[in-house]
Amino acid sequence: MNFAEKLKALHQEAKEKTRARELAEAEAKKRAAEQADVNFADLMHDVKPIKPSNQYIAPIDKSPIKPRQQKPELDEDHFFYVGEGGFQMEIPDTFSKNGQGANDIKRLQAGHYEVVADVDLHGYTQEEAQQVLNEFIEFVKRRGVCGEIVHGSGLGSSGYTPVLKSLVRRWLMAHPDVLAYCEPHKGNDGAVRILVKRQRKIDPFAEEK
Repeated sequence: MNFAEKLKALHQEAKEKTRARELAEAEAKKRAAEQADVNFADLMHDVKPIKPSNQYIAPIDKSPIKPRQQKPELDEDHFFYVGEGGFQMEIPDTFSKNGQGANDIKRLQAGHYEVVADVDLHGYTQEEAQQVLNEFIEFVKRRGVCGEIVHGSGLGSSGYTPVLKSLVRRWLMAHPDVLAYCEPHKGNDGAVRILVKRQRKIDPFAEEK
């Protein structure tokens, strides 16, 4: 036997050995799988269930997921509104309703209070503007006492009558939580800076009477 034939024979022998090893490994895996395939209930027949505890476990909600609706700031039934008004009244540049009126206006004009929020009412109808104002007042009260409202000068209104400007300022003058307002920018009557009542902090540990 020459070298080439001997090499060929060794190669064939190696292939046969590899094939035999693979068959043996496959047979071993099959036997192991058959041994593991046992009825789970038979294994657990002598296991006692744990007594229920007082812990509440919420049931799984299998209903389809729905997008969360945004919670409105206020119940619509509790919105504050003023009518359009059947008579003309002079709308002041500044207003205050409490005993510290002059001081409140000076502080507002001087920027003493931090403006915690602002809103632009351009493009809103009178009804929509009042709804936005209701939500805006509550928003400001949760964050501080001062905000700014842009209502425009009314130069683009029919007959150059400042409808939205008059409505907003009448609304502010009548709202129980608004203490004062002023025009924050000299020579610009298209906006007002407002001062609102401080929101009372509720003591969570206080006893109800």
